[in-house]
Amino acid sequence: MSKMMREQLGNELGFTLMETVFVLFLLSLFCTLALPSFSTMSQNKIEQQFGVEVREMFSLARSLAVSQEKSWRVLVLPDKIQLQQPESNVLRKELAIPTQCKFTHHLPKNEVTFRQTGQAVGGTLTLTCKRGYQAVWKVQVGSGRVIMEEHR
Repeated sequence: MSKMMREQLGNELGFTLMETVFVLFLLSLFCTLALPSFSTMSQNKIEQQFGVEVREMFSLARSLAVSQEKSWRVLVLPDKIQLQQPESNVLRKELAIPTQCKFTHHLPKNEVTFRQTGQAVGGTLTLTCKRGYQAVWKVQVGSGRVIMEEHR
């Protein structure tokens, strides 16, 4: 009898409908569990990348001030940060502050100005984000050196 059934079925191999549905269910369950962590991870990367870009903006401002022998400033506005030359208001770079983050600072005129010598009129800036990321930039008044601290 088994020989006759084998001949009728032939070499049919495959999965039953129940097995396929079960595998699809497991895959969808794993994807559902993993998606929030990917979302959180991408938001964390956006916040960290913004912190690095702000630090680079300070470095660029200092470099431009020394190389061009003109003052450059980093202007902190409520929704963005701009790198510009004070005399001509030439805008060199602009960064939008992520919506989940808030900037606080102790800066005169909402800006850090780098002079031709590389010195700065500085202060402290703090970026605090909803997911717990915090970055602090301390611009040393005499040397214009920028120190960045990150916290999670």
